[in-house]
Amino acid sequence: MPYAKGANNTTDNFYPDLWPVGMKDALSGNTDEFTGYGEYNDPSKTWDNTTVHKYFFYGINESPWKKIRECNDVIQRCNESATLTQQQKEWCEGQARFFRASRYFRLFKRYGGVPIVKELQSTVDGDRDKLAVPRNSTEDTYKFIIDDLVTAGNYLPARWEEEANDWGRITAGACYALAGYVANYYASPVFNRKNETERWEEAYRLNLKAVEMLQNGNFGLAYEEDPGVNASNWAKIWCTITGSTAGGGLSEDVFIANCNNTADSEGNNRFNAWEQSIRPANANGGGGITPSAEMVDLFPMADGKRPKEAGEYVYDKTAFFLNRDPRFYRTFAFPGVEWRYTGNLSQEKLDQCPYLDGNTYKLMNFAWYSSIDEVNDSQRAGYFSDKLGNSGRTVYVRKKSQDSGLGENALYVFEEDGGFKRNAQSVVVICYAEVLLNLAEAACGAGHGQDAFDALLKVRQRVYGKNAGDCGLDRSIIGDKARMFEAILYERQIELAYEGKRFDDCHRWMLFDGGVTQGEIQADWVPSGWGGNTCAYLGVTPLNEVVRHQLELHFDPTIFTGEKTNDLDPFETLGIKRPTALTLRENMTAKIDEQTGEMVYADARVGELAKFYGAYLVRKDIETMVSTAEMGINPIWDNIMYLMGLAASDQENNPGVVQTVGWQSRFGGMGIFDPLSKSPKVGIEDEENTSSESSEVLKK
Repeated sequence: MPYAKGANNTTDNFYPDLWPVGMKDALSGNTDEFTGYGEYNDPSKTWDNTTVHKYFFYGINESPWKKIRECNDVIQRCNESATLTQQQKEWCEGQARFFRASRYFRLFKRYGGVPIVKELQSTVDGDRDKLAVPRNSTEDTYKFIIDDLVTAGNYLPARWEEEANDWGRITAGACYALAGYVANYYASPVFNRKNETERWEEAYRLNLKAVEMLQNGNFGLAYEEDPGVNASNWAKIWCTITGSTAGGGLSEDVFIANCNNTADSEGNNRFNAWEQSIRPANANGGGGITPSAEMVDLFPMADGKRPKEAGEYVYDKTAFFLNRDPRFYRTFAFPGVEWRYTGNLSQEKLDQCPYLDGNTYKLMNFAWYSSIDEVNDSQRAGYFSDKLGNSGRTVYVRKKSQDSGLGENALYVFEEDGGFKRNAQSVVVICYAEVLLNLAEAACGAGHGQDAFDALLKVRQRVYGKNAGDCGLDRSIIGDKARMFEAILYERQIELAYEGKRFDDCHRWMLFDGGVTQGEIQADWVPSGWGGNTCAYLGVTPLNEVVRHQLELHFDPTIFTGEKTNDLDPFETLGIKRPTALTLRENMTAKIDEQTGEMVYADARVGELAKFYGAYLVRKDIETMVSTAEMGINPIWDNIMYLMGLAASDQENNPGVVQTVGWQSRFGGMGIFDPLSKSPKVGIEDEENTSSESSEVLKK
């Protein structure tokens, strides 16, 4: 199941390929959602079979092979049962097949083909030779995953009848939803260098089936008829995860991990760490998650057009909150807004938390510097008001927050000692909107442009309203696959921001460098079906060329500088009042009056905040990628990392698996397993011979 604690899997040499939940982890940290370098694009690091992190095997208890064995155990034992009914057997087997497939899928993403183990293996130490299962081809691994998911989908109900007890169990729709996404992955450039249309056609069929099965189970776009002011109802999707009660009877959440806010007698718990992680320190939270300035600038405008496109609104990079896509206001928190919570603190906390009543909490985090020299330091952050000190954050990730302003009951138990840690909010891994975007992408690849556009538009209209027309989308993309693909990937960045989806999209579409040097690894690895460069095909900037920044708003130093202390209040010193905090139910639009040239705000409080920004604050994009003596500041994604190699210890643990092409073998030569071949070499003797040949070359 998804890891409810949301742990950062970059510490203590613990690199399991967990279900991503939106945190900055070893994978998502490489994307443009976050500031700084990630684990794998840091130019100071190099990767080989001695340094690569372990996704193939990492410890006994969390190893994917232990989990796969547990699934095989369930499948075999339930079918051997003399007491279970046929339906009960199918329900057991279906759920086990889903989780076996999900585990294989995570291996598949990293390595392509891996050993397929369908039955219980011996646990006798003397049978070690029988456990040395060779790698299967990527195609066979993919087919095995799809077979598991389709079989499971046919065994399981569209919705469980005893929902009060069974909410969260895998459904038929969840099985097909994952199958559709797996098929999209296999059809994407990282595995489909020639852009074979038949892969997209299979993905299209599976995603259509997913939508059908989910609709049969009463899953759909929650609040489709009433998105709420500035997407306030859309924001409830992560707060009302209780079956069919949310969104007018439709359940948005396709695959979730249920959590709790109480521990058992032995202290075990499944607390969801998200709310604690995103809340600012002066709300007794964990300190917050920082989005990149590039992500803040990326979101569409209120008419659906992108900030750099000609549209109804002009983007103001300082008052960046004006005229934005409704989802912007539920994805980010910025200075001058309410961010209420359910809970109270004692007077003893007043020196750390200025709002003791959670329902009065406001984010008033305005920075200042003590000197002009500090302002001019491109890598230095300011000091923040409201006792936030050196927090370094102007913009916070707000996505999935249980904001009490939404009117929903909190799923956390707020405590003075623990903040929001005891949190029963479910972890959402697949939602219905993502299934629609999966369908749109597969439809595009299969040549069904109108179907792709309709699914894409449906996602936008849920937040813009059905009367918003095309919501800023250009209908000409229907006949242009490349532009349609790009529009869908862009929509995924917005709709699925900070849900742990971005790395997969960057990986499968090879967005770090477009795959331009894949031919250096092997000649037929060039993404020829995508013009040799996926980024050029899509018309996007490779992430290797995107230097990420941290957005900061600080007082103009010609107006105010001061000592860095929590006792200093810049508003009091300047003799000005704080702007009135926005509830986010205001009309956030503003336009320039053509006759007077002045900005006209639809809401007076929005205008007050925007004018305060303009009069007192300066935007600073802080550098978060620091150059070294040897290299520049650009991130570097090593071209061998698209198809990862095994760690040397993986081959030692299983002498039957050969190494991936482009990576060193434990035998001293180079790997021979081609993840893009339908009949790759898998004989360990071939790799040993390669090692011998390499040794002879070195001698010469």
